[in-house]
Amino acid sequence: MEEKISFEGKVTTWREVELNPSTLIGRNWVYTTINTFAHKPLHLSVKLRYALDSFKTLYGVRPNIDPRTLEKEIRELLYFGLYPEGGNTVTLHLIATQNGDAQRLILHEATTPYDGYGLHTVRPRSIITNYDIPFEKHQTNVSLTSARFADTYALSHGYEVALRANRNGVLTTSGDNPLFALRGETLLMTPADKGARHSAEREAMVRLAELSGVKVVEEELRVEDVESYEELMVFTPVGLQSIYSIGNIRLGNIYATLLAKSLATLSREGFAL
Repeated sequence: MEEKISFEGKVTTWREVELNPSTLIGRNWVYTTINTFAHKPLHLSVKLRYALDSFKTLYGVRPNIDPRTLEKEIRELLYFGLYPEGGNTVTLHLIATQNGDAQRLILHEATTPYDGYGLHTVRPRSIITNYDIPFEKHQTNVSLTSARFADTYALSHGYEVALRANRNGVLTTSGDNPLFALRGETLLMTPADKGARHSAEREAMVRLAELSGVKVVEEELRVEDVESYEELMVFTPVGLQSIYSIGNIRLGNIYATLLAKSLATLSREGFAL
């Protein structure tokens, strides 16, 4: 069966639209990946707000997309695409056109074992990669392609994921998702004015810490300080991921396990938005 996509509000196939996966690579777009369970998206309004804000900043136009309309389109894609009613992720692409408008494309990304946000079952080994990307405050085709390239580099060197450090030696992301560190009993995150990105995932992690009674402090996560961190964690579109190691430095998992106990509450809140 041909892969189903949602383009401009209609469930269709690549063959029936002017786009295809190859030409999409050459276009400019803002994106957000959305977690779903039983075909219902989590934190959709927050995800959409960040995507629309980014498109407005980069292209000067804020697309008129209502969260309820987007939810309907996501449900229709998953239903007519015959995807299971368990966990799935979809990615919304807002594609910039020559006349300044946004074309709306939704793709199914993956089927997951989670009934909302979950604790990733695999703790990856990581390596630090140093690179800058343009417009790093936004999730774009450039940020995603760069993250995938870095992860491929990590795999070729015997690791599973790449942690990005900018030119100032500040750790910002794992893949294209926000990175957090634990020192003592405090969760640390790089400030936005030092290279981190405001995002729905960052908000979710802060809320998860609040639900768990864990203090959060903004502080630069510096490459030279990695040996002082007891744990490193990432909040991805599907939930919490604990990093197993950086190079030959092994990391703990105690607070990730503690935070994971509040993921069900975070999920219930996410379904309400």
